[in-house]
Amino acid sequence: MRRFTCGLLTAALTVGLLAAPASAAEFSDVEGHWGQAAIEQALEWGLFAGNDQGEFLPDATMTRGMFVTVLERAAKLLQVYEAPVDAAPFDDVAETDYYAEGAAWARETGLVLGVGNNLLAPNDEITREQMCVMMARFLEKCAGMDLSSYEQTEYAFLDQDQISDFAVESVAVCAALGLIQGVPVEGGVEFQPLVSTDRASAAAVFGRMVDAAPQEPQVPEVPDQPGETEEPDQPGGDGGGGQITPPPETEDPQEPTEEEKADEATVAQYLQAMLNNYRNSTYLPTTEQPVKDCLGILMGAVSDALNQRQNGQFLDRAFVQETYAEEISQFLTAYGNLTENQISQIQNAVARLVEFDTDRLNFIMNYFGASMEF
Repeated sequence: MRRFTCGLLTAALTVGLLAAPASAAEFSDVEGHWGQAAIEQALEWGLFAGNDQGEFLPDATMTRGMFVTVLERAAKLLQVYEAPVDAAPFDDVAETDYYAEGAAWARETGLVLGVGNNLLAPNDEITREQMCVMMARFLEKCAGMDLSSYEQTEYAFLDQDQISDFAVESVAVCAALGLIQGVPVEGGVEFQPLVSTDRASAAAVFGRMVDAAPQEPQVPEVPDQPGETEEPDQPGGDGGGGQITPPPETEDPQEPTEEEKADEATVAQYLQAMLNNYRNSTYLPTTEQPVKDCLGILMGAVSDALNQRQNGQFLDRAFVQETYAEEISQFLTAYGNLTENQISQIQNAVARLVEFDTDRLNFIMNYFGASMEF
């Protein structure tokens, strides 16, 4: 009964999302939201839309129909889209449904196989593991990425055994690329594979996926088919903003100085310790959600930077400050919106992450170009 009721509510919601304002500034529910920066980027790229009431509905649930629709728009954005030639329709998708084109494309491309009995279940909430499966397939089949080196990555999620067999490798890929991570809980970090996600979180995840793809996204002149529109992946655990951005190309790369090498090694050591403490925190789960959301943004950038380094990128200050400028801005905005009690909580959390070492914290914040006092 609950599934049926949610389906009716979702169907009613998405019908209203067929006509949308063109920018985040026109939405009444985006300003000051933790996901504002990610939403603005997604809107600029034409990936998401809102409703005719001037609302983006950032906290509304993301459905499978919405997800394949945004995947299709991402393919067009990255110029890797190929129109379906002879895609067999799902029995629960009508030609007039806003997600019909995306569903047909996703099925023919092999991104979605359905839930059985020739059903897409477009109004069902998309789970975190389903999202990972579709994104990994997109990066491999559409963006042409070789994901074999990521598929065997091991992560110590407390609920690792709850990830469905069909999703294990895809979750490993998405975690290794920093697209989605985990949720801090008592005693460690969970992946929460069957938990659904919201539109603001999905905007953040899609931003990372687009940046992870080898193509450089182009802003479409006219957003394709206004229509509908997963987490900070679960706000507060995964980071609302860490994006995977290819290293900038330089015509005449300069060999880093010994001082730069020493600074880079130091910040890498600090960041890894910080990330380990974050994943194993027993204090963070006791904080309020805005505190978790705020730290999630920062740790998303930290996790991505370490992934970049593992893939051969030298983390010099210029690269770090340019690559993660948006995440730092988003973090500082979220920090500025915290209450006095929440600021006390985040200060305690950060102190634990840097092992109560003020010099270490100042070094990291300075390296990322963030100016603030804790």
